[in-house]
Amino acid sequence: MASRRHTDIEQADRAFRARYSPAQKSALLGALANILDQLASLQRGPDPWEEDCLVLALSHLEAGLFDRAQAEVQECLVPVASRSAWRAAQVLRNPQRYTLQRLRLRFDAVRASLA
Repeated sequence: MASRRHTDIEQADRAFRARYSPAQKSALLGALANILDQLASLQRGPDPWEEDCLVLALSHLEAGLFDRAQAEVQECLVPVASRSAWRAAQVLRNPQRYTLQRLRLRFDAVRASLA
C-alpha cells in the first residue's frame, strides 16, 4: 500500500510541475535575475522589504510554487510609497540576514536545481 501511495504522490508532483511551461519558469528566473542585477548596479543590498520578498520568492521556487514565487517578485517591485504599512512594519521586526551576495548564491542554486 505504501508503494502505491508513493506512486500517487509522484504522479501528482509531475502533474503539478507540468502546469508551468519552461518559458514561464525562464521568465520568472529572468525577473529575479534582473532584480538582483539592478541592486548590484545601484551598489546596494536589498532593503528589508525587498529581502523578504526575494527570500520568499526563492523559497517558493524551491518548493515548485511558481505562482506564489511570481506574486513575491511582483511584491518586491512595489514602490516604497505604495507598500503595505502593516507588512512593512512586520518585515522591519525581522533582522536582516541576506546580503546581495548571499541572495545571488541562493538564486544560482535554485536556478541550477530547476534546470
